[in-house]
Amino acid sequence: MMQICRKYLLEDYMAPVWNGDTVLHESVMFREDEHAVRLVYPIAEVYGVYSADFQTEYKEGVDWTVEYGCFVRLPGSRMPFMPLSRFYPSEHENGKDFGCTEAGKPFLGFGEGDTMIRNQVVISYRHEAAWNGPVVPAQTDKCARFLDKLAKGEEATILFYGDSITTGANSSGRVGVEPFAQSFPEMVTAMLAKEYGYTVSWDVQPHEEMKQIGKTGGKVLHYVNTAVGGMDSNWGVANVESHVNDYQPDLVILAFGMNDGHKTREHYMDLTKQIVDSMRKNTDADIILLATMLPHWRAAGFFGHQIEYEPALADYAAGYDNVAVAPMTSVHKHLLRRKEYYHMTGNNVNHPNDFLARVYGMVLMAVMGK
Repeated sequence: MMQICRKYLLEDYMAPVWNGDTVLHESVMFREDEHAVRLVYPIAEVYGVYSADFQTEYKEGVDWTVEYGCFVRLPGSRMPFMPLSRFYPSEHENGKDFGCTEAGKPFLGFGEGDTMIRNQVVISYRHEAAWNGPVVPAQTDKCARFLDKLAKGEEATILFYGDSITTGANSSGRVGVEPFAQSFPEMVTAMLAKEYGYTVSWDVQPHEEMKQIGKTGGKVLHYVNTAVGGMDSNWGVANVESHVNDYQPDLVILAFGMNDGHKTREHYMDLTKQIVDSMRKNTDADIILLATMLPHWRAAGFFGHQIEYEPALADYAAGYDNVAVAPMTSVHKHLLRRKEYYHMTGNNVNHPNDFLARVYGMVLMAVMGK
């Protein structure tokens, strides 16, 4: 049986779920009324089941079993579950619920920090099925300037500009709980550095004071993350000069959309074009337009037009030689055909947990041909 490493390892976390026959540390959160769930693939063999922090191992035949390829929580299992009274609160409590769109349910449980993480378990397993989700096309021609710099060993800057998802909200490393997994922007940067033999200079982290980058002339990849939680594309337009152009980046990951859901596709695209136009006039950066994950369909006031944005981004990017699109919406939509939203969320409304943050990273790396 495969030996599973019970800690955060970059290479394990960034192994694409669409390659090979093994999935490591896929997340599940049982509700009180559930006893069986599907994973990304039907299970052929389980290698290990652990609490999300890897501190507790759960035993086959005692805590869980596999039936018809599904993962089953046994009666009396030590594995955590979300009580229905917490998933569907009957009374409003600030910071713990959202309005719920599901018939007969007034509120949907919500929580930041590790509220969801501590109710989740992770499963590593072998499968025998082929990936039948969207294929993320490599768009190396659209990132050629940046990738060329790395191939030549030249100093470079990667910049992430977006909302709370891009800050790493609810990633265990940001929350400060085991396994302390990096946010997806950090994982992408670390993987690129590893691939090209670079040292990472972690210059600007989300919510930090904006500061200049100290250029060294060496084989250094500068990480700049100017994302701010709660922001939308209007804010993106207003702050692109100070939060992007001033850093003269070589690659920009532009990642708004989640908080734009009330905007029509046309309105969202008009704002996106304004951001990109400003960058193209003032920098030589390659640009990846990162389509957003979807919000929880049960969360009143959040689920809107987000699902319409990715094809519009793709149509727009087709007209430019250095603008690519990372199709995270399509990949998340596919995963949601297999699993309920709460198995992959950090707050049950609009943030990824470690597993879905990893998928963000996988999608971005695939766009860059990795």
